[in-house]
Amino acid sequence: MSRPWLKKIDLTKRVLEIGPLTNPNVKKATGAHVFYIDIRSTEEVKKFYGGDPNVPNDAIVDIDYVLGEGTYSECLKDVEKFDYVVSSHVLEHEPRLIAFFQDISNVLQPEGKLCFAIPDKRYCFDRFRCPTSFAECYDIYQRRIKNSPLRVLDHLLSWWPTNDSGYWWDNKNSFDQLVHTKGRFTSAQDGYLKALDGAYLDVHFSVFTPETFLILLFNMLNSSLLPFKCVEFYDTEHYSNEFNCVLELAPGLLADGIEREKENENLIRLLNENLERATSSALATNAAGAVAPSALPQELRKTARRKIASLLELLFGGMKKRV
Repeated sequence: MSRPWLKKIDLTKRVLEIGPLTNPNVKKATGAHVFYIDIRSTEEVKKFYGGDPNVPNDAIVDIDYVLGEGTYSECLKDVEKFDYVVSSHVLEHEPRLIAFFQDISNVLQPEGKLCFAIPDKRYCFDRFRCPTSFAECYDIYQRRIKNSPLRVLDHLLSWWPTNDSGYWWDNKNSFDQLVHTKGRFTSAQDGYLKALDGAYLDVHFSVFTPETFLILLFNMLNSSLLPFKCVEFYDTEHYSNEFNCVLELAPGLLADGIEREKENENLIRLLNENLERATSSALATNAAGAVAPSALPQELRKTARRKIASLLELLFGGMKKRV
């Protein structure tokens, strides 16, 4: 998978990687100041994955800092701050997203960067799940809860065992597999009640598309809850199941209205670019004949016709004016 931000990391600087498991993004051999942090110690990680054939025990890397159930601020309070914090497919396991971003800001140097890859729910086993909203994140933040029974219920009800991005790209307009999630309520309810009683169940607490994630950042920023600005954003590549983002620490955004407005414009620009890419891709697919117009859902056909009509109006209207 392509993670463009990796090439831009200055390996003479201090790097902290969250949850490296067997395949860290930044190898220790590439830099003298690379460190790994996990909720478990090296021995605990090996024990946890002891029976998993997909995780070779001898490939699990050594953990430098053990987070446990505490915060990054507490765990690293006596450690020099980092220039980069990196992670891949970790953020979705964090039930307290707003608190997470604020916590990470305390272990970064000024203008330090948080670089991460996040699963795109459209192309993984989260396909049928509801996207995470700012309102949901804010509710968790305000109530200071450490778990999300709602998200446990959503995961257990609607996840699908196929995690092959190619499958979901080839079937992205189909809901045929949804039928196989029926009959799960009893077991999902059981997990929900356990989470309600305080048990931790490891699920994807947060699920996003590039669009819904950018909207979350926008709402966090305008609620004075996000001390970061988005300096790099990479949409989901064809036949991939993740998108990438780099946030730069900018505490001034919380107080400076002018800087916040600039970041608002930046996020809206990124959202519009994402929409344009999606629209262009859909039109290109149709133009290439990969999808016959008759095979498209009726509403999508209407939308496509309106867009094509607008393009023709712009083209021929401009020609008439020149004539």
